[in-house]
Amino acid sequence: MAVSIFNRRREKEPFEALIMRHERMIYSLCLRMMGNRQDAEDCAQEAILSAYRAYDGFRGQADAKTWLYRIAYNACVDALRRRKGDTSLEALRETGFDPAETRMAGPSETAERNDLRRQIQLAMDQLPPDQRAVMTLRDFQQLSYQEIAQITGMGEGTVKSRLSRARDKVKNILLHWEQNPSASVKENEGRQKE
Repeated sequence: MAVSIFNRRREKEPFEALIMRHERMIYSLCLRMMGNRQDAEDCAQEAILSAYRAYDGFRGQADAKTWLYRIAYNACVDALRRRKGDTSLEALRETGFDPAETRMAGPSETAERNDLRRQIQLAMDQLPPDQRAVMTLRDFQQLSYQEIAQITGMGEGTVKSRLSRARDKVKNILLHWEQNPSASVKENEGRQKE
């Protein structure tokens, strides 16, 4: 028995290499869930520290990526609970080259895309944490329903229903803002004062 535990530990990827491979996705998840860079950095750092502390006990029963997502998800949910509903409305300013694009966008296209990203993030900030997490994991991290269920501890059916509700809410918020452009500014300013 001692030999198999030794072999399993020896085959396990070094923690530093594991984090280097996944740190970007950890930060990306945290940024989408938290809505601003500072909170995302704090949550990503907390997730990495938690993973480091738990790494010796990680036996590889789950995929390492799923295990790390779960830890990052929990760090964000804990931070959102501590916030007690206070949502940050700092605009998402993630720009740069989109690998799906075959060419660099011009200034007006980049501005439009950045505005849409900001609006989507602001709309997502209004979602409950569980819906925000499911939407982030599925639509932005491209995870399967099964992986999301493992990360969140929800059943696959629950994941699908929360994703559907989240998408509907975001769509309705964006439609409302499109029909009432001044509403998004007023609603966002009101939330910042809370």
